[in-house]
Amino acid sequence: MADPDIRIYPSAIDGIVATFPHQDYNGDPPEGLPWRLGKPCLERPAAVFRRDGWTGEPADFVERLIWRIGRLFLWIDAAATGNLLMDGDPLELPTYPEIDSTTVLGFWEESEDVHWLAEREDNWGFATISSISGARDTAVISCFMDAERRIFRRFGWSEVISVDFQRIDAVWVVLPVLALFEPWRSAATWSELSSLCEGVAVDLPQILSDAGAKLRRVQKPKQLGPVHLIIGFPLAERFGGQAERFHWIAIRNMRLCTRKDVRMGYSGKPEARRQWDRDFATSDRPLKWRRTANWAPDQLRKRGEAESEVRSKSVLIIGVGTLGASVAENLLRMGVTKMGLLDDDTMLIGNLSRHILTMVDAGHLKAERVAARLNMAAPDARVVSLPFEFPPTKSSQINKLEGWDVVIDCTASDAVLQAMGSFHWVTERLFVSLSMTWEAKGMFAYSASETGFPAIDAMERFAAVASQPDIERIGNMEGIGCWHPIFPATADDVNLWGSIGSKFIRRAILNREKAAAIFVQQEDGSVERSDA
Repeated sequence: MADPDIRIYPSAIDGIVATFPHQDYNGDPPEGLPWRLGKPCLERPAAVFRRDGWTGEPADFVERLIWRIGRLFLWIDAAATGNLLMDGDPLELPTYPEIDSTTVLGFWEESEDVHWLAEREDNWGFATISSISGARDTAVISCFMDAERRIFRRFGWSEVISVDFQRIDAVWVVLPVLALFEPWRSAATWSELSSLCEGVAVDLPQILSDAGAKLRRVQKPKQLGPVHLIIGFPLAERFGGQAERFHWIAIRNMRLCTRKDVRMGYSGKPEARRQWDRDFATSDRPLKWRRTANWAPDQLRKRGEAESEVRSKSVLIIGVGTLGASVAENLLRMGVTKMGLLDDDTMLIGNLSRHILTMVDAGHLKAERVAARLNMAAPDARVVSLPFEFPPTKSSQINKLEGWDVVIDCTASDAVLQAMGSFHWVTERLFVSLSMTWEAKGMFAYSASETGFPAIDAMERFAAVASQPDIERIGNMEGIGCWHPIFPATADDVNLWGSIGSKFIRRAILNREKAAAIFVQQEDGSVERSDA
């Protein structure tokens, strides 16, 4: 084996029986195995190992094995002295038994919402969960209700996430702190979970009994009721720190009584069903944990986001051809979630050599299909399509162009630039125009923050620096018998200018200064920028 995976497990006989930080769930050993499954996380650069001079795992197998065993001794010493987590270390939640890491339930909790429960007297209620169409077992918490099924919290998820506010998919419960068994173990059964809740003065059996009774009054025939229990608590990002976020964990095999359920040997009266729900909460049935993740915008884009001043802007893009669609996707993935796409053109198969859309989009309006793609690209996207010409002539269309903070032209059309110059924009805003030169060898970029777009200035600057097209190739048509001339450019060039154009837009938003530049690609692929 070229690169064998080295795993070290506790022995089933006289081995570690507890679950510690930086360790997989250490439950009873599976039948027939001489070890438990609570593998210490030795390969991670945990803070305790950095303090002891962690320098990286060697490449040679024997040296790797020796290194791992050395790490294990450090881990055991730290576990024995309670030093696996020290104040200031990044906080890792305890691992859960039998959790499917490929599925996830997203929630939206920002830092300013950490104390949202302080304004309420209740500590439980109901919630709606909405699936993401096409994804594998992936969903979001879309709204919270009180015990009387009145909605008090909704979230700004993308419009492609369908929400039915009449549905009840979960019971939510709030704990004052993260509850776990020492040293660092989560609950494995419903009875253990009820015990943890009791330790922080939350009566889970009574809550499930009350929740079941309320739901049975309004339950429709054959309706099963909620199957999720979601548990929330304030959480610090670093061990020992102040709570910074509200966090939710989820269990997906809750089974409250319905009106049709009759328990063997019990009456069918309401109190008997209440007792059934209480007994369920104290049973030894294993918990079926579901992975959760905070999809608040700043958490969602920790791998890469634009500046907050950029993310907060609403952006109107005129023209979502190859360049405009590329720019729109870049901005969206960096956190510009409020966006309008204006284009009345139709997607053709010939566009596929450079466009981000696919064959299933052929024959549809580009604005509508790019908007749909972007709304599926991020759960908090709010992209709208404006499938009409610019300048618009109808008052209803004109009204839709009001209020955008940034207007970006990606049409490469002088007629559109002139129309932008004469259009009544009412208030000052940032204008940006991006246009590729012949064969996409360069790109002209222009920005100005004014009450109207300075079209004459932009066109004169472009004409002064843009390369001239090859006259002999201008006559090339898209196909035999096709009258439509082509603009030759490869997808890598378009993506290059889409990236540079996105950076130009970011700087323009941050600086708010008039700027004009020509970017030219050199033979080696590098890019030179000159002021225009």
